[in-house]
Amino acid sequence: MPESSFSRLAPGLLAPGGVLDRAECAAQRALAAGVRNGQALWRLGDIHRMQGNLDAARDLYQRLSESGPDRQKASWLSALLDGRGLPEAPPHGTCPAPFVRMQDFLTTQECDRLFALALARRELFGAARVVDDAVEAGRGRVKPEARITLEAKPRARRDVRLWFLPRLEQVIPEILTHLRLEDPGRYRIEMNVRVYPAGGFYTTHCDSRGGPGDGPYRDRVLSFICFFHPEPRRFSGGDLLLYDSNQRGGHPVPAFSRIEPLRGGIVFFMSEDWHQVTPVECDADDFGAGRFVLSGHVSFPSGSD
Repeated sequence: MPESSFSRLAPGLLAPGGVLDRAECAAQRALAAGVRNGQALWRLGDIHRMQGNLDAARDLYQRLSESGPDRQKASWLSALLDGRGLPEAPPHGTCPAPFVRMQDFLTTQECDRLFALALARRELFGAARVVDDAVEAGRGRVKPEARITLEAKPRARRDVRLWFLPRLEQVIPEILTHLRLEDPGRYRIEMNVRVYPAGGFYTTHCDSRGGPGDGPYRDRVLSFICFFHPEPRRFSGGDLLLYDSNQRGGHPVPAFSRIEPLRGGIVFFMSEDWHQVTPVECDADDFGAGRFVLSGHVSFPSGSD
């Protein structure tokens, strides 16, 4: 299935009463009727993961790691969803994209301060661009069919970088250890303040590709998204979907881990993995009602830099 089709597929899967909800009901009925085979448990675990019920998925994978088929993969998935460091050997075949979530990376006061700052600088946000083969690497163009996101201009985010980047640098070694990546000792961090307004989204893409020869993107190793919208939340949707793939950095398959935007939380994932942001619906066509994030990438500069 082409990657461009995934973005259209996801809303139907995730809608209340949609494909995933019906599949969960069928799997639960099978288990209630006494069907206790590993295949039924695997199916239910994968459904929970795609619904965003990550704790329920973790518990099922843990059961499968103790007894059932493909214990290595079940153990790997259980460790991934539990926030533990990944086992040394990744599972063979189709595999979920690895990630690390930190639920309280920002305090309530920090979220409030960031949100107030974004509102005060509303006029310094413009449409985010997408880089592809049609334009010079690093410049990009506005492509509303692929992405509707507002992002801050450099002078609107300079002071945010001053205090946020040191926070990132403190946890990057821990994240690399969790994901079993070698720490190069130095990083280059890109960061922006972004808002997904009513109707905002980002189609399926990966962050380490995007221009002729992948240009400056080839050194990206980690991507991150940190959420700071106000509570109560005035939007729905805006979920991060991290797609499974047939190999590290390979083509995606129509299965994913759904990560809900939780205020103050941050998620790290591999820049080479395919992902999307589902459409955002707001209670009003109002800048302050959107999905507010600090997002960016951690690059390991090549030897030529």
